[in-house]
Amino acid sequence: MKTKLYFILLTFISCSIIYLPTTSAQYESDTQLSLPEGAKARLGKGSIVEIAYSPDSSLLAVASTIGTWLYDARTFETVALLTDHTDGAGSVSFSRDGETLATAASEDDTVRLWDVATGTLKHTLTGHSPFVRSVSFSPDGETLATGGDDTVWLWDAATGTLKHTLHTGGAGSVSFSPDGETLATGSLDSTVRLWDVATGTLKHTLTRHTRAVLSVSFSLDGETLATGSSDDTVRLWDVATGTLKHTLEHTGGADSVLFSLDGETLATGGDDTVRLWDVATGTLKHTLTGHSPFVRSVSFSPDGETLATGGDDTVWLWDAATGTLKHTLHTGGAGSVSFSPDGETLATGGPWGGTVWLWDAATGTLKHTLEHMGSIRSVSFSPDGETLATGCWGDTVRLWNVATGTLKHTLGPTREVLSVSFNPDGTTLASGGRGNMVRLWDVASATETATLRGHTAWVRSVSFSLDGTTLASGSEDGTVLLWDLVPAAPPRLAADVNGDGTVNIQDLVAVAAAFGETGNTPADVNGDGTVNIQDLVAVAAAFGETADSAPSAVNLSAETVRQWLTQAQQFNLTDATSQRGIRLLEQLLLALTPKETALLANYPNPFNPETWIPYQLAKPAEVTLRIHAIDGSLVRMLSLGHKTIGLYQNRDRAAHWDGRNELGEPVASGVYFYTLTAGDFSATRKMLIRK
Repeated sequence: MKTKLYFILLTFISCSIIYLPTTSAQYESDTQLSLPEGAKARLGKGSIVEIAYSPDSSLLAVASTIGTWLYDARTFETVALLTDHTDGAGSVSFSRDGETLATAASEDDTVRLWDVATGTLKHTLTGHSPFVRSVSFSPDGETLATGGDDTVWLWDAATGTLKHTLHTGGAGSVSFSPDGETLATGSLDSTVRLWDVATGTLKHTLTRHTRAVLSVSFSLDGETLATGSSDDTVRLWDVATGTLKHTLEHTGGADSVLFSLDGETLATGGDDTVRLWDVATGTLKHTLTGHSPFVRSVSFSPDGETLATGGDDTVWLWDAATGTLKHTLHTGGAGSVSFSPDGETLATGGPWGGTVWLWDAATGTLKHTLEHMGSIRSVSFSPDGETLATGCWGDTVRLWNVATGTLKHTLGPTREVLSVSFNPDGTTLASGGRGNMVRLWDVASATETATLRGHTAWVRSVSFSLDGTTLASGSEDGTVLLWDLVPAAPPRLAADVNGDGTVNIQDLVAVAAAFGETGNTPADVNGDGTVNIQDLVAVAAAFGETADSAPSAVNLSAETVRQWLTQAQQFNLTDATSQRGIRLLEQLLLALTPKETALLANYPNPFNPETWIPYQLAKPAEVTLRIHAIDGSLVRMLSLGHKTIGLYQNRDRAAHWDGRNELGEPVASGVYFYTLTAGDFSATRKMLIRK
C-alpha cells in the first residue's frame, strides 16, 4: 500500500478552451445553407467526390456535387457549405497549417481559397482554360500550385495572390520536391519542367519524352526526379542541374514509378511487367514478368528489402536490392497484398475465391491457408501484427491468429463485408458492408459492442482517426458519417472525495476538514448525512483504489495509520485543516489499536472446506496457530510470523485454514480445537467441520 503523504494545496486552475471556427451558418439548418435565389430549402447533400481532414483533425471537408461541406469533426455539426463553384467541387485540400482550404472544380475552371477560421471566401483563382487538372500545396504550406490544360500557377496560400505564371503548356501532374524549393510539372506536350518555387523561373526543361508524361516522382532525398511516359520510357533527371541522367526503356509505357525507401532502386510498372532499375547507374537490374494479364498491386516491405507484386494469376516476392525473384506464390492471383507491421508476414487475398494466404516473407513458404466463404474483399492486420481480420462477400468477419493460422473468432452472422479496420490500439474492429450499417466488435471477446445505423445504402469504407476516438464510414448513399467512440467516463468512487481519480491521503484530509458537516457533501462518503469517523474509515479502507481499477480489499491496520501519522507529523504543519486531520488520524489509530490481545470466533462455523480465524494483538508478537483433533492429536500448525499491534479480522489479515492436515490431506468431519499463541498469550476455541 502506498503510504506517501500528500496534502491539499488550494490553487486556482485556468482552463484554456479552444473554440472551433464559427459562422452564422453553423446555427442554421443544413437545409437552409447557401440556398440559390428563390429556393426555400435543400433536401440532400449531393454525391460525395472527395473528403479530407484538416491537419489537426478538427474539421472534415467533404467535396460534393453541390459544393464543399465543412463539418466539426468532434461535434458533427455543419460549420459551412461553400457553394461558389458553379458545378460543385471536384477536390479539396487543406494547407499544412490548416488555415486555408483549397477547392477546385474542373468545369468552371477555378480554384478557390477559403479562410478556415471564418468559412469566408478569400480568393477565387482563375485563368485556367478549360480545365483545372491538379492542385498541390508546397511542404511548408506557403505556396499553392494549380495545373490546368494551359498553364501552371503559383499562388501565395496565405493571401491568395498570384506569385508566378508558369507557361508550361499545361500540367496533368505537379509535384513539389521534399524541400519545397523545386516544382516539377508533367504535361501532355511530352515535356517535364523544373521550376524555382521562390522566383517562378524555369530551371530546366526536360524535353526528351515524345508522348504524354503519365507519372512523376522525386526520390526521398530530393536529388533525382523520375518521369514515366507513354512513349515507352522512364527518365531520371538531376534535380539540381536539370540534366538527363538516364533514359530507361519500358515497353508498354510506364503508368507508375516508385523509388525504394533507400532511394537506390526504382520500380516501374506497366501492363504485365515490373522493372527494377539501379538509380545510380540507370541500368536495368531485373525485369519482373509472369503476371497475366495485369499487375494488380505492388508493395514494398516496411524495411524496403522486399517488393511484392500481385497479379491476376500469381503473387511474386522480389529482392528489392538485387531485383532477384525470391519466391513465386501460386495463389490464384491476388487483388490485394499487404505486409504485416513487422514485415515478416505477407497476406494475399484471392480476388475470385474465399482464400487468404499467409506467407513467410523471408522464405516465401506458405505458412497458413485461411478459408473463407465468398471472395475476399478486405484484409487488415492488427497494429501488433498478431491478428488478421478478413472480410468477405459472405456473412461473417473472421479473426485469425497470424502465428498459427488458426481461426480465433468468427464475428457474425452479418451481411456481405466490404471493409474491415482495426482501431489504433487493436482492441476494436469495425466492419461495414451490405445492410447499411457499421458494426463494432470487441476483439478480445469477439462480441459485437455496437451497431451504428444511419446510412441508407451499403457501407463501402470504414476508417478510424489516428487517436481512435472517431470512426468515419462512407456509404453509397452519398454521405460520410462520423461516429464518436470516446468511452464514457468511469464512475466516480465515493471515497475519492476530491475527484482526482485516486483514493489517497488527500481524501482523508478532505474528510477531516469537513468533519461534523451535514447535508449533501462529497466528504459524506457513506451517505448518512454527516461527515464523521465512519467516513474517514471508509476512505482509509479504499486507499489506493482508482476509478478504473477493481476495488481493493480492505486492509487497514494500526501500523498503516501509524505510518501516515508519523509522516504527517514530520511536516510540522500548523494550519487548522492539517491539525484537524492529524487529530482524526490519531483517533483512527486509537480505534484500530486493541486494548488487549484476543482470539475470536472463526468464520464460517460450521465450515466446509475452509475457514478464517480472526484475532487482535495489543502488542507485537510471534504468532502461531495450532489445530488439534478432539483426541488432542496435532492436525496442523500455522506459523503466522511476527505481527504488529492491530486487528487481524478480515479475510486478508485473519489466519486461514484450508481444512487439510500436515500432509495436505482433507480432514474428516467433526469437532476441532484451535489454539493461538502470541508471546505469553494463549487461548483456545472450538470449531466444526461439516461435510
